[in-house]
Amino acid sequence: MTTPLLSGFVHAAIAGLESDLERLTAPFRKRDACEVRLLAYAGYRTATRLHVKGRIVRHADALKPGDSTLSRLRAMLDIYNSHEVPGVAVRLEAYHQAATTVSDEEGYFHFNLEVGEPLPPVTTWEQVSLSTPDREAAAGVTVAPVLAPGTNNNWAIISDIDDTVVETGATNFLKNWRRVLIETPTDRLVVPGASALYRMIAGDHRAPARPFFYVSSSPWNLYGFLTEFMELNAIPHGPMFLKDYGIDRTKLIDSGHETHKLLAIETILAAYPELRFVLIGDNGQKDVSIYARVVQDFGSRVAAVFIRDVDGSCRSGPEGALLRQIEAAGVPTFCGASFDDALAVVQTLQLDRPAEAAAAVVEPAKN
Repeated sequence: MTTPLLSGFVHAAIAGLESDLERLTAPFRKRDACEVRLLAYAGYRTATRLHVKGRIVRHADALKPGDSTLSRLRAMLDIYNSHEVPGVAVRLEAYHQAATTVSDEEGYFHFNLEVGEPLPPVTTWEQVSLSTPDREAAAGVTVAPVLAPGTNNNWAIISDIDDTVVETGATNFLKNWRRVLIETPTDRLVVPGASALYRMIAGDHRAPARPFFYVSSSPWNLYGFLTEFMELNAIPHGPMFLKDYGIDRTKLIDSGHETHKLLAIETILAAYPELRFVLIGDNGQKDVSIYARVVQDFGSRVAAVFIRDVDGSCRSGPEGALLRQIEAAGVPTFCGASFDDALAVVQTLQLDRPAEAAAAVVEPAKN
């Protein structure tokens, strides 16, 4: 576990490094300040609201990882060394309307717009167009995918990512630093049984029959890395709720993990009150306690809890007690070293039951 002293040391080192990089590259940034890159993240919508997030950064060619450890490390660090561009106007066009917002000090922009479009009969990926009308952008118009959950079912999935979908060894960074800092998406390993479990629930990973949402404390800089990994391993795509790791002391890597995840989950559940959710995570980073809180607050809105046991302690100690608490609330749970044995639990949920029957279970939670 990272100590406050170590956190302070790491923060100071990163802050100093970024300050040096900013100073050294400032003259070059001024010369190409007219060209930016618009990074669009997958959005989502309801019948009344549209949410689309992205980031404006200085355009630069990405480093290609070579075969050596050093070249791979440089390519990974390059992902984190993005140069955000604040104050850039971003225009969105979709659903018979247009809107404009401005990137914030970290380069992020977020559209939260009113729409009047009924949800489609089946879960569908729709599209919106994004552009920077006052600045030259490398890609011109960028198309962003938007998830529209279908009205033909009442089930959705909220999943963690690290050690739930992709093996990271996040609980022991010193032991697994090569995996985190050097391996590319093609090198990284999928959690045992995850592909089969998610494929069983989704059907088609590119066009999932049920909506998937991902909640993680990974930084937004890894969005492209994660989407590439998911595509390579047939993990369903879905909107991600990641974290902004700025270097000011309000955004330390060790701060706000539980708060971030809980707030994201509550946001998703509030957006779709007609849906029941399967929560999937691991016992390495507080997912059990977070999910227990969600069950406490939302009751039957949670259809099941699946936990990947990273250290063999899932059914013992405080987390074992929390899982028993979840089960006592009538929510089925699974906990195992891989998700291979979770397929039988999925079958008991009867995800293919008629939507009307599933909706009847959600109804008490609305009262």
